[in-house]
Amino acid sequence: METKEHIRQKALAGRDCLSKEERMEKSRIITERVIKLKEYADAQDILLYVSFRSEVETRDLLEKALQDGKKVYCPKVSGQRMQFYRIDRLKELQAGYKGIPEPEAESGRLFTGGKRSLMIMPGAAFDRERNRIGYGGGYYDRYLKDWPFLPTAAIGFSCQIVERIPADGHDRKPDRIITEDIYLPFCVLPR
Repeated sequence: METKEHIRQKALAGRDCLSKEERMEKSRIITERVIKLKEYADAQDILLYVSFRSEVETRDLLEKALQDGKKVYCPKVSGQRMQFYRIDRLKELQAGYKGIPEPEAESGRLFTGGKRSLMIMPGAAFDRERNRIGYGGGYYDRYLKDWPFLPTAAIGFSCQIVERIPADGHDRKPDRIITEDIYLPFCVLPR
């Protein structure tokens, strides 16, 4: 079986081969799919990453969530920890960890939980069993350990779907994976 690192590198290489136009069009389709989710419509809080490099573009989705009156939270990395802080506009984001746009760490804007929340997360590679490989830092797995019942959806491009990902006991499967072609639904899974 291939190692996670090898799978990650192959999936990211495939994603990087998409032209800017392809990424933007596929991202538009993915955004439309996300905003049609019942879980999105019901959510008061949206925890959403800010796209970087060749990831699924999330700026339109961030803007749409803000326009829809959602409380939007974006991740900020500090050391080995990641927290989510509320933003009111994209202009609040500044280059942070590895140059990724992040919000300021203001304690009054920290996500502290909500009954109707949805996290939308990135990833390097996914399989049809909803296993996910991130970028190797384990930030989402550690964060979600503290939020075991937070509904999650991962978004990526179809070229990031691989045959099989070796899963570890600490890996958290997203409840749903959405690409421009593939839609793997929410399931109730034992955690």
